[in-house]
Amino acid sequence: IVKRFATGAMSFGSISREAHATLARAMNRIGGKSNTGEGGEEPDRFATPERSAIKQVASGRFGVTAEYLVNADDIQIKIAQGAKPGEGGQ
Repeated sequence: IVKRFATGAMSFGSISREAHATLARAMNRIGGKSNTGEGGEEPDRFATPERSAIKQVASGRFGVTAEYLVNADDIQIKIAQGAKPGEGGQ
């Protein structure tokens, strides 16, 4: 059943690097998945126990590279979420 467990998308930046990495490590340990959120994750975490399995891509998000995408089990693409001033509804 833990294969279905996933954290919510909490962006690195809205929580500390330590909290973000700890959530990823814990989910990897139990066989669940953690989500990078729109803030992404640093490349030095890709091949470690701190790797987030779910990577988010959002409009205007910098740092989305081929390496970022191939290090994902799932990719979430966010479009027109409407949460930022001047965006939404496209």
